[in-house]
Amino acid sequence: MVFAGVIAGLMVAATFREGAFYPADAALVLTVSLAVMVAFLWARPDRRSVAVVATMSALALWWLIRALAQGRPGAFLPLGASMIGFSCAFLATRRLDEKYRVLATQLVVAVGAVSAAAGLLATTARWYPLAMPAQNLWRLSTTLTYSNAAGALLAVALLVGLGLEPRAHITRLMVCLCAAGLVATQSRGAVLGAIVGVVVVPMAQLRRSAVTVALGVLAGLAVVATSSGPSAQPLATVAVVVAVVMAVARPRRSSGGASSPRTSTRRSSIDVRKRAVFLAVLAVATLGVAVGAGLALRVPIERRVALGSSEDRGHEWSAAFDQWRSSPVVGVGPDQTLYFQAADGNFAHFSHNEYLQVLADGGLIGAGLLVLTGICLVRAVRREDVATSCAAAALVAFAVVGALDFDWHLASLGLVGGWVAGLATRSDVAGQVPVDRPGHRSATNQSVWLISPDE
Repeated sequence: MVFAGVIAGLMVAATFREGAFYPADAALVLTVSLAVMVAFLWARPDRRSVAVVATMSALALWWLIRALAQGRPGAFLPLGASMIGFSCAFLATRRLDEKYRVLATQLVVAVGAVSAAAGLLATTARWYPLAMPAQNLWRLSTTLTYSNAAGALLAVALLVGLGLEPRAHITRLMVCLCAAGLVATQSRGAVLGAIVGVVVVPMAQLRRSAVTVALGVLAGLAVVATSSGPSAQPLATVAVVVAVVMAVARPRRSSGGASSPRTSTRRSSIDVRKRAVFLAVLAVATLGVAVGAGLALRVPIERRVALGSSEDRGHEWSAAFDQWRSSPVVGVGPDQTLYFQAADGNFAHFSHNEYLQVLADGGLIGAGLLVLTGICLVRAVRREDVATSCAAAALVAFAVVGALDFDWHLASLGLVGGWVAGLATRSDVAGQVPVDRPGHRSATNQSVWLISPDE
């Protein structure tokens, strides 16, 4: 548990240090993660954990070998540090018992919620670099200082947060903020990752969280609608606050003990009236947002759909594929500059596709090791309840965003990815707290519902 706390602190610190993208911070993540990982391995983890760590470590070692072979040892960072951080965070959460798994889940969601809150305020107030302008649109970027990476963090935090008790006020607050922040990043890849990942979330849990998520999305759309131009938008801030207050304060179903029929009837009548008032206010607000969105969102949507960055990615992917063809087995070495001809420039440092990046830079050997790591992760994932299902959904989102940007190059996101990967599994080691039967709550903690993934 102590080592898990060390990795938790490292993950939080890295998130608020621009994602540990730059060499000094990435080197710190690498050093601490290596030390803690050795300690975990010394404790003889189960075979599935060893398989994941062994394949990912082999990929990191190959990444280092290729960097040294090119005479550029510094090129091992930051992606190499992210790989080791992923492995260490995976080990840290995989062995946790049920109570600490809840805390580990809450930590990720809290980091996302705090980042989203700061980013939403910065976006409406036009504060750089927590929000950044691009194509005359102010996009939420958080302390990661990169909107697409912020979107990846919030997509993961949102999905894993759906595994928490949806009636708890703090859960509603955090999930609503994560949903609003995700939309405000205007990251197409992150939104796609969340949409793909949500398929893994149990339908019953989605229904419980639907209103909270919807209010967050509406708040995010209000920020997007006012993201054009340099002026601060205080009304958008008000819209976010109203949506969050509605999400937190909306009436909840009572779960008290036995009572007389008359008391139950009166309580039920009051609850019905409260829900009716809430739904009426929500309907009016939704209608107003929908009408306003049709007018206000036209410019941001047109700019995001018709971006030159989509064409640039095509050039980058083509250049990365050409790099791979020049050295198909061993690759050209980590993070080689890509050269191409495009309207916005003729070179790029990253291919905006981590799978293609590993293929081009590490060759078939690197790609093969990455595929083996994925297979070992899939074999380790256990969708036994809502908590593991939602963590698996977050892991899916993490995998999807890797295909559309270079988010894995931020070591903090490597730690986050490994953290939720561990939460999506159950350890085979002796002493692991058993999971209750589907449909029952955990015996060790009441804040996560253990529901059959197929419910």
